[in-house]
Amino acid sequence: MFWRKKRHKASKGYTYYEFMTLFPFCSDERKEELLAILQSEPCPMFINGKKVPEDLNGVTYGLLDDLHVDASSGLDPISNCLQTLMGFTNAEIMMLPVEEVYGFRNFITRELERINKLFEDIKVNYSSEEISAGVNELNFGSFGVLDWYAKRMGIKNQNDVRDVAWVRIYTCMLNDTQMNNYERRLNKQYTKGLKK
Repeated sequence: MFWRKKRHKASKGYTYYEFMTLFPFCSDERKEELLAILQSEPCPMFINGKKVPEDLNGVTYGLLDDLHVDASSGLDPISNCLQTLMGFTNAEIMMLPVEEVYGFRNFITRELERINKLFEDIKVNYSSEEISAGVNELNFGSFGVLDWYAKRMGIKNQNDVRDVAWVRIYTCMLNDTQMNNYERRLNKQYTKGLKK
């Protein structure tokens, strides 16, 4: 049985279904050990004959948003992501090797963290007056991004923005933020010049 410590790669040879069925019967110590092994699994190039993308740069904003929702869902986030990105049915996922499923999970986790960091690093340099007025509390999440991009590009239906590549939306947001920060710096220079 896979909960015995004698096997080095304890999860090898088990389907995702078998792993999920047997895992609850392991000791807490063994669960930690198994999860440590699985969390170091690399993402396979192919899963069940389907090529796994090298990164998520080619996906739409809507698909990226769906993956965020899937990854944070309570039931089985790995299965949800495999269904959303790769198009597998739940029955197909249950028959996949557990190390492939977790390798895919590790890939999705890394990619979502990378993309989140890119968006988080876009910062407007707010004035102290704007900060005290509560500008940092204005966070409208995914809908806010859809709404902003639709207005920016003159798109009437916000749902159409879900079909745009997230990289394009990110680049526009970065450009607008850099221009906004430049204009703020320039206005400060003008203000300083008037005071002299």
